[in-house]
Amino acid sequence: MEGECCTEMKYIAALIVFFFSLLCAANTQAQAGAVDQKFSPKAGEMWVKIDKNKLRLYLCKGTGEVLKKYPIAIGRGEGKQKTRTDLITPAGVFKIWRVVEDASQLVYDPKWFGEPGDPQKGAYGAKLISFYNPWQIAIHGTNAPGSIGRRVTHGCVRLKNKDIIELCKYIKPGMKLWIVEKDVIRDTI
Repeated sequence: MEGECCTEMKYIAALIVFFFSLLCAANTQAQAGAVDQKFSPKAGEMWVKIDKNKLRLYLCKGTGEVLKKYPIAIGRGEGKQKTRTDLITPAGVFKIWRVVEDASQLVYDPKWFGEPGDPQKGAYGAKLISFYNPWQIAIHGTNAPGSIGRRVTHGCVRLKNKDIIELCKYIKPGMKLWIVEKDVIRDTI
């Protein structure tokens, strides 16, 4: 009996340590979110820029050479992002965390946003790019390609599946992501 009690207490202590480490990791990830509203890329550096006004995502190199551009959908909310349910695509400079190679297996649950409906697979399309932010917003494909070019998301940035597949060939952890309200990048390519 004494051995079982000791084992149970060790298990509870391990759970407490585990949940505390998750909390610390989430806090670290949130702190690594938007660091500034401006970004000065280095020569030869690859980075991503999102212009919310033009509903475009640009893959850039150096001081602004546009290598690729894609139409996107963004959050339907307006203003400054405060909570994950604001439906706003945040502005600022962020850092790419990782690429989820098969986002088709991820489950979208409308209850996360306080909305009715059943969970569904496939809503995030082919791939997903995570970036450090406290709202769990990402860049991903879609199962609703007709939404591209509109302000319809909960805050995430959507691309057509063929576009996210192509973009992910260039994405590396640590890359900068600059999301602006309005910009003057020319649509030259």
